[in-house]
Amino acid sequence: MNKKRSALLAALIYAFGIHFSEADQRSNIGTEHIERIVAASEEIIQQYVKMGWFSGNLFIGTISGVAETRTYGFSDRDKMRPNTICTRFNIGSIAKHYTAVLVLQLIEQGKLGFDTALADFDLNLDTSLTQGVTIEHLLNHQSGFGDVFIPAYMESPLRFDTLEKKIQLLKDQQRLFEPGTDYSYSNYGYILLGAILEKVTGKSFNTLLDEQIFKPIQAKDSSLTRWEGDKCQSERYIFTLDQKLQPTHFREVSGPDGGIEATVQDVFKFYRTLFFSSTLLDRDGPTFSEHFAVNRDHVSSYGGGTGVSAAVEVLVDKGIFIIVLANSDELVAERITHRIVQFINSGRYPEIRLPATHFVYKNYNVLGIQSFKKHFLDIYKNSGYSTFMGKAINESGLSLVHHNKADEGLEILETLIHFYPRAPQAYDSLAYAHYFLGDMARAKAVFQHALAINPEFNSEYHQHNYRDEF
Repeated sequence: MNKKRSALLAALIYAFGIHFSEADQRSNIGTEHIERIVAASEEIIQQYVKMGWFSGNLFIGTISGVAETRTYGFSDRDKMRPNTICTRFNIGSIAKHYTAVLVLQLIEQGKLGFDTALADFDLNLDTSLTQGVTIEHLLNHQSGFGDVFIPAYMESPLRFDTLEKKIQLLKDQQRLFEPGTDYSYSNYGYILLGAILEKVTGKSFNTLLDEQIFKPIQAKDSSLTRWEGDKCQSERYIFTLDQKLQPTHFREVSGPDGGIEATVQDVFKFYRTLFFSSTLLDRDGPTFSEHFAVNRDHVSSYGGGTGVSAAVEVLVDKGIFIIVLANSDELVAERITHRIVQFINSGRYPEIRLPATHFVYKNYNVLGIQSFKKHFLDIYKNSGYSTFMGKAINESGLSLVHHNKADEGLEILETLIHFYPRAPQAYDSLAYAHYFLGDMARAKAVFQHALAINPEFNSEYHQHNYRDEF
């Protein structure tokens, strides 16, 4: 371990100005144990680096200050600028925990309750959507709302640059279930929470983050927006099917559902403060306990997207924090942290392999199309991958179409129809590929097969089911 770096980080950790209980200090583990964890983590990460997959930073630390940060790859590949300790990454949906803290602070202040009704706030939504939905439902993804990633949004995410515009996306959508009766992960629910925060406080979500979280924990390198041109701001890269990192220009407007930019040290400050002090919330109070379930020994949080992967593991009982932030995608950060946690708990970790989408493409190239159709079903069943095969094939084909390998992508997508001839989704994916490539006539013709199977089927990719644009 780099002793000078550990000493520096320890000094920074103790300079946070946050007070911790004696019980928390006693739960700390020693430097020697952390060194073993760091060594195993390095072994794990180097396998992802050799695949050309991982670019990012690793932080492993304890509540009393033993810490190690390691950096890999480049924050800007064009400029050959390496990732450093100061590099800021998009943390994706990990930001939902920050939003939850802001909501829970208002609950502690008596300005909101877990049972406060969504209908109490004028968000320009029909009562059929808001009726029965509470703050607790929104926090726990039990509201019944679908997600924001509908075709209208995905066609131009940057058009939706305010919470109001995002909220109106689902004003005509039906709820998936009655509030509180089921679970469905929903970014949309956290967008609504952000709007409620602004209504109650009269302040922007950005200002609330800064005043109520970033400043109290001294997270000086965190923000809701990118610092364009800053030497510590990372660019984002997709892990292509031919195992290369290529830049992506896909962008969304960050908000209460995700997208904070931060360093691994600042993310550590947030989780250390949240779970081992009462600076942000009363850790011994009922509000904290009800949402964060303090009796749990292990708390996780993940974020991902195009060119983004982030993961946090807090082993509360051991006082250990594992944080991986990446400017490469395909869930690489959480794949790494899962294996580190498994090593801590058992001394072993699972085999490291390519994503299922890459496994599809590799076999397509090795087998050829005819043998792929004949043998891949059995190959995939015996591969050990848990991802649904149709999903892996679909994502592999669409990735090729999106990255100028249309012939291969279309051929792979056509195998979906071979393997799943009665699934309208297979035809929808192929129709979308033709639409993306500018052939609306072919897209319409293919989509008719989906409607022949299910006349009520709606495209997951095109808001008008490949009819003429309005």
